[in-house]
Amino acid sequence: MSEMTSGNVIDYWQRLESRQSEWAFRAWERLIKTLSPDVQERIQLRESDAEPYVVIFGKTQVGKTTLLLDLMGIDLQQMATLSQVLRGGREAGKSATATAMEYRRSPDVRWGLSVQSEKRWFTSDDAMAEALAQLRQHMERGELVVDSPCIVHIPGRFFRLQTTGAPGVRILDLPGDNPANAQEQKHVNQMAKTYLPFADLVLLIGRGDDLSFLQPEVITLPGIEDWQAMPYRFRIVTTYSYSAQSVKMLIRNDPASDITQLRQRLIEQIERFNRLSDAAKDLNLYFPLEFGSSWLSMAENDSALYARVAPMVSSLRNELLEQIAASTSPLGRLRSTLDTHLSVKYIQEKKTAAIERELLGLQKQQQETENTLKVWASAVTQTQEKINQTDKLLKDNALSASQRLIDKAAEKVAVLKLQGDYSSEKCTTLHRMIADYCSEIKKIQLAVASQPAYWQKVARKNIEPTRQAVQDILDENFSAIRYTLNDYWIDTYLSSANFLSDKNSVIHSADRAKAEVIRLWTSQWKAAAENVWNEYKSELTNEWMTLDVLRGEQNKSLRQKTSLEQQTASHEDELEKIATDSQEDLARCEQFVHFLDEEYLNTLNERLDSAFQERDDCDALLQILSCVALKNQREDLMNLTEKYSG
Repeated sequence: MSEMTSGNVIDYWQRLESRQSEWAFRAWERLIKTLSPDVQERIQLRESDAEPYVVIFGKTQVGKTTLLLDLMGIDLQQMATLSQVLRGGREAGKSATATAMEYRRSPDVRWGLSVQSEKRWFTSDDAMAEALAQLRQHMERGELVVDSPCIVHIPGRFFRLQTTGAPGVRILDLPGDNPANAQEQKHVNQMAKTYLPFADLVLLIGRGDDLSFLQPEVITLPGIEDWQAMPYRFRIVTTYSYSAQSVKMLIRNDPASDITQLRQRLIEQIERFNRLSDAAKDLNLYFPLEFGSSWLSMAENDSALYARVAPMVSSLRNELLEQIAASTSPLGRLRSTLDTHLSVKYIQEKKTAAIERELLGLQKQQQETENTLKVWASAVTQTQEKINQTDKLLKDNALSASQRLIDKAAEKVAVLKLQGDYSSEKCTTLHRMIADYCSEIKKIQLAVASQPAYWQKVARKNIEPTRQAVQDILDENFSAIRYTLNDYWIDTYLSSANFLSDKNSVIHSADRAKAEVIRLWTSQWKAAAENVWNEYKSELTNEWMTLDVLRGEQNKSLRQKTSLEQQTASHEDELEKIATDSQEDLARCEQFVHFLDEEYLNTLNERLDSAFQERDDCDALLQILSCVALKNQREDLMNLTEKYSG
């Protein structure tokens, strides 16, 4: 092995180390070249003095513009004047951001406004305000069609540090979440898809007393819908952080309260709405600030509290600026870009999995509903068949028809025929005749000649007259002749005519008694038939009511089935939309990973070849070690791949 001094070894190793990240930067530059010139112009990687590129997003009227101006270094005394110009004549309380706006420091004392590469310059505040007002009007009328943010160049006189060319922050301000204007929403979504992946940091802004803005379903922009997928790319900034009475009491009563406590409390408050991942609980991601009108109000009305809070707010603001600056390093931007692209797949898979789980649940509900519908359909069919049977039974056995059938049966009752000899002209003969008639009449049975179940049910009713009722008829009809016979003094008739007359009276009484007994039987039958008919009629009414209930339940299940089908269709459409919306991002992600793999393998092969061809053993060893370092560097850079794909 040739001799080499330790200094030479160190120099040689440092030269290898200085080139260690070149493969990743080459892949990044290949990715950037696939983008539009406008995006390429905004994303500076190699330059060490590149200005940080920050995206701000949040609900309307939470102080976004005030925050971005403060971060850019605007003089607090100039804030009111500058805000009035930027509102473009828009009254307070309404969103002043017409479209995606990028704010920069002007190179001179003039205002500048760039729209679609057309740059105009203004020397007065009023002229700039008018230009911004016209910009908003064009956007709201759908007349402004842009594929890049509008750029506002702010004169140096508004900044605390007024040296021309002083480093600052470039900030992309997106209109408030869920804009009412559809054209504005479409534009904002496109701007977010284009620029969010390449921003150094994304600031999510909201009120400290309304932390629901951090829930995934509340945030609607692509790339921000699940900020916990890549929390290190986001910073959570709140205003009105010290307005709550509980916070004021904490700071006043606990001299030891500090930024760590305030951040921890903020995290605890956020978790009341939505559980945070372990990575999202990093205290350094949270900045409970106070700025704008609430900050000025505290300074004027509560000087003691202001004195306690001001150092903490100032420290947090400086830390936020330091984090923004730190994220602007070439390696930081490369890592952010890679992390963002890899998270696209994670977010897509997570959203897809969530919808697929809901679809499985809907499919289970649909099967249950189908089974329920079969039960209802069977019950409806059975009830309808029962209704048809009962209805036919009632029609076939209408009361008028039943009465005719009973009357016909009554007509067929046999004529009373006595078998004894009643020729002896004696009272005892007629008494015996009466007794025989009574015996025969008691034997009368009225049978309806019909065997169906309906008449069997009628027959089971109490159709047979009671013995007493029959006896009463007999007593009533034979009482007169009995009285006559009982009044005679002698048993033998002295006159044949009188005997025949009384005998005829007995026969007539028997005929009347028979007729009345038959009428009694008939009335009993008719009452029983009417009773059964009414039972079936009531049963039919109940069956119709049951059918109505069953059909009501069936219709509920049908409506549920329709609702489930609509939900399923909506979820399936959402799956297609997720796939479509993320297709471009996923393709770019795969392309970026492909570029990285290619450049890594090319670099690794070059170093291995160089090591094998190196005559100096020490240099060859250093080359091999640099390959190991290259491998470790790639693993470190790509360490999120498994996390997002797992």
